[in-house]
Amino acid sequence: MKFDSLFARRESLVARRSREEQKFMGGSVRVGLPALPDPDDAVAPLSTPLSSHAPRGIAKTDPRRMSPRQLADWAHEMYLCRMLNWDEYCMAGFPAELHPHYNRTVGALTGNVAQPDAPRNMLRVWEDRLQFALRYNDDIDPEVLRTEKILTLLKQHVPARV
Repeated sequence: MKFDSLFARRESLVARRSREEQKFMGGSVRVGLPALPDPDDAVAPLSTPLSSHAPRGIAKTDPRRMSPRQLADWAHEMYLCRMLNWDEYCMAGFPAELHPHYNRTVGALTGNVAQPDAPRNMLRVWEDRLQFALRYNDDIDPEVLRTEKILTLLKQHVPARV
C-alpha cells in the first residue's frame, strides 16, 4: 500500500536521519571554512559599520540626547547591520513609551505621560537598567549580557568631543 511509509516506525526514520547527518568534529564542517573562534578568548571591542563621520543626509544621534523613538530607530539599524541579535533588538528596539496604550497602563500607575520624542540620556537609562539587572541576576544571566552589549554599543556611538 502506498501509505505504509506514513505509518512506519519512528525509530527507523530517526536512525536513518542520524546516519545521513554529518557529524561535527571540532573543525569546520565544510572544507575551506575557518573554525569558529574560541569563546574563552579575550573579547575584542565591538566594531560597528557606522563611522564616526556620518554620510551626508544621515545625522548621527548622540546617545546622551536620544529620544525613545530615536533609540528604536538606532536599534533597528544595529539589528539590520547584525550588531544586535533578535533578543537584544527586542530589548532595545521597543521602548515602552512607544506603545499606544502607555498612558492608560504604565502612565496611569506612575503618573507620567508618554514622551516618546523627548530627548534623554540613554547611556544613563541603560546604565540604570544594567545596575538593576545586576542587583537581581547573576553576571552570566542572558538579560545582563544583553544589557551590557547594548550599553557598549551605545557608548561606542557617543560622538568625540572636539
